[in-house]
Amino acid sequence: MQCINCKDSSLEPKELETGLIVAACPKCEGTLVSLMNYRYWLDKTHGHINNESLSDSDLPAEIASARSCPKCSRIMTKYQVGPTSDHQLDLCASCDEAWLDKGEWQLLKKLDLHGKLPKIFTEAWQRNIRKARHEAALDERYEKLIGETDFAQVKTFKCWLYQHPLKDQIKQFLVIAPE
Repeated sequence: MQCINCKDSSLEPKELETGLIVAACPKCEGTLVSLMNYRYWLDKTHGHINNESLSDSDLPAEIASARSCPKCSRIMTKYQVGPTSDHQLDLCASCDEAWLDKGEWQLLKKLDLHGKLPKIFTEAWQRNIRKARHEAALDERYEKLIGETDFAQVKTFKCWLYQHPLKDQIKQFLVIAPE
């Protein structure tokens, strides 16, 4: 199999973690992870590994273009890692193989997602990321609109309100109460 980044380099077996064998490119250090092997490894180790430190300079720039699976040549789908990360992982749904660029495994470990790799590729995970990003954008918008101090107070009140057993009555009072 050829590397999907380098094109002229063959993927070679490599131990990503103790007991987790992947196909790795010796040039760009990208890895093709079989999710079947990953699940077996996770069951055996329960995801216990040493977390290494990772600086943002260790991560490559995200590649926006579509990639072809090195095994079957089908287009791989991109999945967001999390709401605070711009990185995406590529998955071939046909082969059940994920491509990790250099540094992305360390990023998953840093974000404590190394034990949740298959979950990243689910619709529920992606929906939660979209929801969290939408909420963060709304918070940012309202913070700019009403100011940092007032927004902090409103947010505190909102959290209290939505946990209160009489929240519907309180919201009704706020809407119809005269000033």
